[in-house]
Amino acid sequence: MQLALQRNPDVRSEEAEVQAARARLSGASLLLQSNPEVDVAAGPRRRDGNSSIDYTVQLSQRIEVSGQRGARVEAASGALGAAEARLGTRRAEVAAEVREAFGQALAAAQLVTLAEDAVRLAEQTLETARRRLEAGDASRIELNAAQVEVGRARREVRRTIQNRAVALGELQRLLALDAETTLDLRGELATSAPDKGVDVEALVRTALQQHPGVRMARQEAEASRAEARLASREALPAPRLGASYSREEDAHILQATLGVELPLFNRNQAARGVSAARVTQAEAALEAAGRRVEREARLAAARLAAAQAAVGDFAGGVLPAAQENLELLQAAYTAGKVDILQLLLIRRDTLETRRGYVEALADLNSAQAQLAQAIGSEQEVPR
Repeated sequence: MQLALQRNPDVRSEEAEVQAARARLSGASLLLQSNPEVDVAAGPRRRDGNSSIDYTVQLSQRIEVSGQRGARVEAASGALGAAEARLGTRRAEVAAEVREAFGQALAAAQLVTLAEDAVRLAEQTLETARRRLEAGDASRIELNAAQVEVGRARREVRRTIQNRAVALGELQRLLALDAETTLDLRGELATSAPDKGVDVEALVRTALQQHPGVRMARQEAEASRAEARLASREALPAPRLGASYSREEDAHILQATLGVELPLFNRNQAARGVSAARVTQAEAALEAAGRRVEREARLAAARLAAAQAAVGDFAGGVLPAAQENLELLQAAYTAGKVDILQLLLIRRDTLETRRGYVEALADLNSAQAQLAQAIGSEQEVPR
């Protein structure tokens, strides 16, 4: 997970967006948004055949006095908060995807081992059938059935190996690794269900409070409101204060200057209309985000409960009973007490039960990962 959060291109892109938002906030925090202006004028003065050079130097600075800077800083701060929340959302998504892909890869490896065990059992049965045929205790049909079972088991091994390669490839993609990189996974899927269930209502409250998607929508709503305030205040004139120095003949003239833009035609109508629409959009998005997060949290809790129940059913006696039946029937077939069809039927049931258990463990791992994502956490929710 640490490697994925460092290398994943989506996470890195969102981190760059956060840096850009910080830069915009830094620019919005400047006390003066515009630079001072200097105007210089010079020209000859001619009178009675005499001439002289008159010149004027004027310095002015636009000053915002209607709260534009505060609204601009609020908008930039909201945009930064939204960018950070988007980054948190993507980090939680990547963490869940990696945890789920890692579990799927572990399960795929276990299924390869299970398929290889099935090949060994099928080969042992084939050898037993061959000896029984030579001793006259079995028919050719039993030998053929045992050979078919070996072929079936070997085909299953090839299929599970391919599935393992696909699972490892997905993990490589999330880690942004080259296809040539070899992954050696260390770990085991949880082999027991949690002792207690999840408090759904507490989970929903936690999700609504801390989920980055809700925080992002909230920050975007605040930013849009600040942008609307900025648009309305930028319609107000901002004075330009300055000073000028001029020289006319032998006179030195120093003056203070004040300039005010007259908002006769452009009252920032376009920006005010756009910002008002964005406020409506952001508020609707915030409401939708709350409903979506609550729904996802409840669905994730329900899926986790179902996965817990499935693992509990398997661990509660199904697996031991299936394995005991297989061992008893294998011994009975070797002793000639049952035919091969009964043996193959029970064996397939046992292998299917063991495969179902591995898949149930993978589902439990996936449900746990999705529960963490549902509340916007990078860490696994304690079970």
